[in-house]
Amino acid sequence: FPVTIRAKRSFSLTRLLLHLGWTFIIKTTIAMIAIVDPPGCLPIYLSLTGQHKKINKKNVAKMTALTVFIILVVSLFLGDKILNIFGITMPSFQICGGILLLIMAIYMMLGRNQIMESTQNNKSERELIAFVPLSIPLLAGPGAISNMIIAAHQAPNLINQTFLILPCIFVSLSIWLTLNFAENISRVIGAIGTKIITRVMGLLLGSMAIEFITRGVLDIIA
Repeated sequence: FPVTIRAKRSFSLTRLLLHLGWTFIIKTTIAMIAIVDPPGCLPIYLSLTGQHKKINKKNVAKMTALTVFIILVVSLFLGDKILNIFGITMPSFQICGGILLLIMAIYMMLGRNQIMESTQNNKSERELIAFVPLSIPLLAGPGAISNMIIAAHQAPNLINQTFLILPCIFVSLSIWLTLNFAENISRVIGAIGTKIITRVMGLLLGSMAIEFITRGVLDIIA
C-alpha cells in the first residue's frame, strides 16, 4: 500500500514536471550560459581586480554573481514593464551597453586599467566593479536581459515563468564558481599570459560592443 502511494506521487510529480515545460527551461538555461559566458569574463575580471587583496576578490565574485541573479530575475518579471515606464526601448539599451563595453575594450587593448586607477584608494569604490562593468553590461548585458524578457513572453503561464528562476540560479552559480577559480587560473597562465589574453579579449569585447551598437541602430532605423 505505501509503495502504491509513493508510485502515484512519483507519477503525479512526473506529470507536473512535464506540464511545467522542463525542455523549455533547459533550453533557456543553455542559451543563458552561452550569452552570459562566465569563462569569457575571466581575463576582464583578472584585469579589473589585479590590485585587489584576496578577500576583496572573493567579495567581488560574490557580489557579481548576486547582482547578475537579481538583474536576471527582475528582467524576467519586470523587464519590459521597467523599460516601458522610462520610455526606453531595447535598441536604445543595446546602444548604451555597447558604448560602455567599447570604452572598456579600448582600455583593455591599450593595456590601461582606468577603472582600477580611479578606484584603488577606496575599498567601497573598488568593489563597485562588481556592479559596473562586470554585472552590467558585461555579464547581465542587453543580450541576457532581452533573452530573459523574451523567455518570459514565451512562458504560457505564471508557473512556468516562476520556474525560469532556475536558469538564473544556475547562471549565477556558474559565475561565482568561475570567478572564484580565477586566481588559480591566473597562477597557471602567469602575468604575461594574462596580459596577452586581456588584450585579445579586449579586441573581442570591442567587436561585441560594435555588434550591440549596430543591432541597436538597425532596430531603431527599422
